[in-house]
Amino acid sequence: MRTIKLFKPFVSWYAVWNTMQVLRSGQLAEGPRVKEFEEKIEQRFGLKNVLTVNSGTAALELAYELAGIGKGDEVITPILTCTATNIPLVHRGASIVFADIDRDLNISVEDVKRRITPRTKAIVFVHFGGNNRGLKELLDLAREKNIFLIEDAAQAIASDFWGKADFTCVSLQAIKTLTAGDGGLLVCKDRTLYEKGKRLRWFGYDREKKQKLGDTDLVEAGYKYHMNDVSAAIGLGNLKVFDKILAHHHKLIQAYKEEGIMAYPWFALVLVDNRDELKELLKKGGIDSGTHHYRNDQYTIFGGRKPFPVMDELEDKYLLLPLHMGVSAADVKKIGKLVRDFNEVSKSN
Repeated sequence: MRTIKLFKPFVSWYAVWNTMQVLRSGQLAEGPRVKEFEEKIEQRFGLKNVLTVNSGTAALELAYELAGIGKGDEVITPILTCTATNIPLVHRGASIVFADIDRDLNISVEDVKRRITPRTKAIVFVHFGGNNRGLKELLDLAREKNIFLIEDAAQAIASDFWGKADFTCVSLQAIKTLTAGDGGLLVCKDRTLYEKGKRLRWFGYDREKKQKLGDTDLVEAGYKYHMNDVSAAIGLGNLKVFDKILAHHHKLIQAYKEEGIMAYPWFALVLVDNRDELKELLKKGGIDSGTHHYRNDQYTIFGGRKPFPVMDELEDKYLLLPLHMGVSAADVKKIGKLVRDFNEVSKSN
């Protein structure tokens, strides 16, 4: 029996061809493909000041650096997210202030408002599953309070509203909607901070000046976060068919909605009692499902569990369902029937 994975990498033949050309060229490190990829991303999504990096986590780390987040600064982040959102803040000595979620699993705007203090340096908005609900309100709030808004858009490249904050961080990791094998994007609103980020991603050097003018001085300590041409080649090849990917995802989102199931650009979602039983039923039907991310206060490094009413209610109820190029509309109908059958049995018990 065929098994539908919760997540599945999609690599186009253009990406395969591009990668072969790069491997044969001998130019494997950062080179012309990286610059081309940045330009194509800007053109495709109508963006400016795009930096490629070697992971979505690196994009977040760089954004926090450019925002000047340091020891004692309060940063409001959602209680439910990938740990990559918050681990870089631990390294910076920042004070992480968790906010509760709403029932769609995105951060609660109202809870964010309650948690702002004079020490708040930034708010991190996570597009959970690519869901952009709440972004507009937090853009307005951050502007009003004169604090940074950082989009953790790791899962949101297929969303129709992202790239609006002071910094936007995107993941191009293997299972993301647009993959470069691994990699990330950092979009900076401010041109000066973009130029600084360009230096910091490569040890602190202005790489172009160093190559053209032999300028080898370092005036700031940077990192090794730059992308290489192999990853850029994969990204360029997949970007060439991104409209096809997007159309397929939109079709699946609509199919899930017709089954009465919440669906976002990166996955579908159900909230059920007896989650493990539904997971087992889906598994028997050849459907992979899971939770993928967990409430972050369960990890010791973030200080231990605290009460968050909605998170407390939903932590044993949310289950993610597959939404990718390996899923068909017929698969969604099958999933919908299994979920309905499960709910009917649960109601009768």
